[in-house]
Amino acid sequence: MKTNKTSPFIWLLFTILAVIMAYPFIWVILSSLKTTDEIFTSAFSLPKKLQFINYYNAWFEASISTNFRNSAVVSSISLTMTLLFSSMAAYVLARKWKNQFLFIYFTLGIMIPLQAIVIPSFIIIKNIGLLNSHLGLILVYTVSGISFGIFVLTGFFKTIPYEMEEAAMIDGCSPSGTFFIIILPMAKPAMATVGILSFLQYWNEYLFASVLISKTSYKTLTQGIMALRGPYTTDYGMLTAGLALAIIPLMVVYILLQKQVIEGMTAGAVKG
Repeated sequence: MKTNKTSPFIWLLFTILAVIMAYPFIWVILSSLKTTDEIFTSAFSLPKKLQFINYYNAWFEASISTNFRNSAVVSSISLTMTLLFSSMAAYVLARKWKNQFLFIYFTLGIMIPLQAIVIPSFIIIKNIGLLNSHLGLILVYTVSGISFGIFVLTGFFKTIPYEMEEAAMIDGCSPSGTFFIIILPMAKPAMATVGILSFLQYWNEYLFASVLISKTSYKTLTQGIMALRGPYTTDYGMLTAGLALAIIPLMVVYILLQKQVIEGMTAGAVKG
């Protein structure tokens, strides 16, 4: 019986690619533990002395903690609304009302660049009185993520056997109960895919935040990091510490959910 053995060359290639992709993150972490002079004079060396003060200054002195909290609140609520609305719409389009026109209509949002809707979004949010508020930013983020959510989840819902719903109906489960109790838990891989990619988008978003939020107490993490750049001089040790504080939570979330993300992409975006 033959066994498939991976070529040493393939392992070497993947190792090199992994190092290349991980190096920018490693460089940011190392730079966050250096002084600004050390970053310029020995950018690729290990820190001579660990400068944990950079994290203290970024978190407390530069108020990154407030920006971090704002981003956490906005991203979490936007993600919850995106998953809820896109999953309900995808369920209807995949299993109850298979309307190809509506599916195309909803998913066309993926093709529209966000830069094209900045001005209309600003006008709408201003007219309804939600400028300089988390709610205005949450509404924009939620709307921008629904199209992708519907695209992935519709394909995944089509792969779930109809017998699951029929069994739930025989047991007396209501349509809403069937969706929330039976179907939604089975869609965890696809939900994880939509969730992690949407959260990455919301957490790293800067354009809409800079347009809709100008009050310091409401600014998000990306705005706070940009504010670390001084008009004349910049403390790059503190700046890279701020970047590290923004990157580490994303890395932790992705590592915890990477299996579900891969399953959701293969089962949801490829099938159906």
